[in-house]
Amino acid sequence: MDAALHHHKVVSMDSEFPGFLRKTPRRSDELSAFADMKFNVDNMKIIQLGITLSDENGIIAGTWEFNFKFLIETEVFYDPKSIEFLKESGIDFEELRINGIDQLFFSNMFTHVLSRHRDLKWLTFHGLYDLAYMVKLVTKNHCPGELGLEKLAKILGVKRVGGSHQAGSDSLLTARVFARMKTMYGIEESRFVGFLYGVSIRICEPVLTQVLPTFPGYCQPGIPQLCQVLPASCSCRPMIHGVFLHPPIIQHQYRVL
Repeated sequence: MDAALHHHKVVSMDSEFPGFLRKTPRRSDELSAFADMKFNVDNMKIIQLGITLSDENGIIAGTWEFNFKFLIETEVFYDPKSIEFLKESGIDFEELRINGIDQLFFSNMFTHVLSRHRDLKWLTFHGLYDLAYMVKLVTKNHCPGELGLEKLAKILGVKRVGGSHQAGSDSLLTARVFARMKTMYGIEESRFVGFLYGVSIRICEPVLTQVLPTFPGYCQPGIPQLCQVLPASCSCRPMIHGVFLHPPIIQHQYRVL
């Protein structure tokens, strides 16, 4: 796997685990879904991990399946129905009991391999739990809770000025963290404009825009994005949202709030 990762950097992954202790109702908010996921992953163990490596053109380098030691007799937390489903799907729990991979041993080896390859792309299908179990496996720790500003700053090597939970200090740290993220990761701001924490849908409003001909025009400052044609002698400012076309037409666009 280590050798294949040099040229096949797309990591498709899937996991099998012993069900759910907490089942998240449909239409639950994201914070509740995350809390249920964290509770389940923190209290149960991964059973199987599947990894397929490919390149950007879909050329497959290979598939690996890791079967971890799992003793039903000693495990306290698992869903019996899920265990029966996995048995029916072909997982041999007696084989896992005898020859399953020790998770600590795997974690040490796998972390060493990953440390040599920083530019990987991870691909999952409905992968919330897959990634959570992967994080737990690699870090040898519980799933992280909410990533706060202070912790993010430490990860990025940004020092705080002043005390935490002080509005001025927090605003300064926010500015420095954002600047560091842009420098380190080349973040494109346009991809994140209009998103608020806890709201999964981009916030925007419909805007009525008049698309003007190629002769001078002026966007009336009192009416955002509602442009009108003025005589050529008037001063002209460039439009922000809109394309100059002929003949004039009206278009509905969306402006991020």
